[in-house]
Amino acid sequence: MKKIITILFTAFAALSINAQVGINTKTPKGTLDVEGETLVQSYLIDTENTKASGNYLLLTRSKDTSPVGKVKLLDISLRNVAPVNMYNVVLTNVRQDEVVNLNTGLEVNKYVVAITGAVFTGAVSAANMTTTPKSFGSYATEVTQVTSGGKNYHAINLAFKGAGTVSSQNGTWTLTLNVFERSLVKDWGTFNGSVSASASPGYSGVSTNTPLGLQ
Repeated sequence: MKKIITILFTAFAALSINAQVGINTKTPKGTLDVEGETLVQSYLIDTENTKASGNYLLLTRSKDTSPVGKVKLLDISLRNVAPVNMYNVVLTNVRQDEVVNLNTGLEVNKYVVAITGAVFTGAVSAANMTTTPKSFGSYATEVTQVTSGGKNYHAINLAFKGAGTVSSQNGTWTLTLNVFERSLVKDWGTFNGSVSASASPGYSGVSTNTPLGLQ
């Protein structure tokens, strides 16, 4: 115990005079450079609450390692998958305007997928003559599920709602997917509510379980 106290005292004394201290390394690259795994028994790491600027790395404390408490560094530049990913998709020569159950290859149990933008070009929406007034259709975008090889994948569905294209011409869909790593997504549950035409204003409702911070 006396040896440990002496070592710690020496380390902190060295830090106080701006020396560089290395643990398991003879060439420290910082004020304190620890080479190897670090175990944090409790929440000892504190950060300054300031605006983010420049390049940041994500430091996490794992609860499922053995032993519990291993600090992990998430460096996006070293990963193919980040907590939040933007994926641009271009589909050419689409039969008129419909895309039905296009398998994205993204497994449902690994990722959460949302379509954040979709544009149809290269063809003109045809009028729907059965409606009054005539409808030229609106974009319909949807993420569903398909099963392949015993696994569930996210699938994309795109169309003009209520209309096709002029002269059955094929077009191009350009869309953006936001893909979230499911292990880093917190599930807020489901809001079960209803709206009423007699409400003021009409067809309005208020969530009673909106998560704190978004209310």
